[in-house]
Amino acid sequence: MSQNPRRKHSAAFEAKVALAALASDKTLAQLTQEFEVHQNQIVDLKKQLSERAAEVFGKPTEPESPPVDLQALHAKIGQLTLENDFLGNALTKAGLLIPMIDRQSQLPIGRQAELLGISRGSVYYLPKPVSERDLDIMRRLDELHLKHPVMGARQLRDQLDRQGIEVGRKHVKTLIPTGHK
Repeated sequence: MSQNPRRKHSAAFEAKVALAALASDKTLAQLTQEFEVHQNQIVDLKKQLSERAAEVFGKPTEPESPPVDLQALHAKIGQLTLENDFLGNALTKAGLLIPMIDRQSQLPIGRQAELLGISRGSVYYLPKPVSERDLDIMRRLDELHLKHPVMGARQLRDQLDRQGIEVGRKHVKTLIPTGHK
């Protein structure tokens, strides 16, 4: 069984069929015989003409803009104003040594950190003081480094071990003077 190829009709022909269907002086079966078009196609053309008839007589309707949520917009404006005020105040303090994060601000600390481009964790970080033991090791490392500037972390560890100070190589590496690792 072979299928008939689909026929493409001109816009004028489709308009003629749709107008005849709208006039409704003939039945659907009569229109099918007269125009040699399937009943479903006639129904679709009639529906299309009914829905799009307004376009013929007027300007094409512009798509409606979505409704505006004024409350959300006012909230966003308030948030942006608060952030701008924070940044304005922070910029005036930038030259000073005081922290730029304002803990008393209504703007959350996390958002302040985000605006400044710093990690939120760094805001809460409190540096630990260096222990007395580490200070003693650092003083001894400085002395050893002045006497033997080419020693690495392993040799320095071994020298400290000979002096009775047990310390690991990795810990020595963190304590040796900068640039000598």
